[in-house]
Amino acid sequence: MSSSEVDHLVSENIKEHHGEIIYDANGFIKKIYRKDSQLNRKIVDSYIGMYKEDKEDSSNKEDNVQKRRENAQTMTNAFYDIVTDFYEYGMCIIYYNLKTKRWGESFHFARAYKGDTFEQSIKRHEQYLAVKLGLNEKQRALDVGCGVGGPLREIVRLSGAHVTGLNNNGYQIERCKAYAKKLGLENKSDYVKGDFTAIPRELYGKFDSAYAVEATVHSPKLEMVYGEVFRALKPGGLFATYEWVTTPNFDENNPEHKRIIHGIEEGNSIPSLSSYKQAIDAAKHVGFELIEHEDMAILSECHVPWYLTLKGGFSLKGFRMTRIGRCLRIAAPGSTDVACFLNKTADALVEGGETGIFTPMFFMLLRKPTTA
Repeated sequence: MSSSEVDHLVSENIKEHHGEIIYDANGFIKKIYRKDSQLNRKIVDSYIGMYKEDKEDSSNKEDNVQKRRENAQTMTNAFYDIVTDFYEYGMCIIYYNLKTKRWGESFHFARAYKGDTFEQSIKRHEQYLAVKLGLNEKQRALDVGCGVGGPLREIVRLSGAHVTGLNNNGYQIERCKAYAKKLGLENKSDYVKGDFTAIPRELYGKFDSAYAVEATVHSPKLEMVYGEVFRALKPGGLFATYEWVTTPNFDENNPEHKRIIHGIEEGNSIPSLSSYKQAIDAAKHVGFELIEHEDMAILSECHVPWYLTLKGGFSLKGFRMTRIGRCLRIAAPGSTDVACFLNKTADALVEGGETGIFTPMFFMLLRKPTTA
């Protein structure tokens, strides 16, 4: 089967599940309604089922972790098939207690300064990567796990670099292409549907820089994705990444800590979270030189906690009685389940931040040796 035939098949499968692409920024309810009922229910059940054995025991037994690692790509594809619309259009319902704007095009957290709006923090967090990588209009960069392309477009506009977005979820790739066309960025970006633990060989040695924004956590093991990024870079190329990891405050013998971390893993399609040290060791193991690292969740007097955007008085019981809540109950089966588990995920993330056992922004700047 040719690549064009594969693309056509992927496109048809996306339409079968999600319906026609809706570009309306206020189109959340339309998007939920247009999903195929049977497919949506099946995909929701398949994802939730990956964590079913851990429901009563959040100890993350190694055999369950191994099962999720073996099925990481399928699991993560299912996850983003069911949550992308909530993140992009409807996340205000779940995370922001109907008070602030939707999450939008950038599915990540950010170091926040006092006086910042959420949007300012998000954009600065993305621009920081372009500055650290020294990107300019003569360079080509790789966005590893690009989502719907929010960070990619911000980095292109700031630096002028050409950026290739890599993503294994066909629905999100279609969203990337739609945004690029709408915003006139087609000549400064392109998109590859592919597994970042098995990057197409034609991309090896092609990029001056690469970056990842809270994406590589979906890899079965960090060495797998880091090794592929290493191969995709030119000698001397830089890789900047924000990682979701446990901090030294995490006590694996503390049942409460394990419950919180498992909640974060379940709600974000993570086979098993790594630690600070494991992330650094993984990068060095595949050949990277560590230039710098920092947990950007650690606060100074000028900062506010990254997880404050998730705190609020959301009540699923009350939500069911709102217009949107009632719509979800009669929309594609599984939509209410998604709203429910995303809300629980928000609680786990807040607990992880408040206890200091988890960070979504462990920053590393790495270099591929010039002799590699």
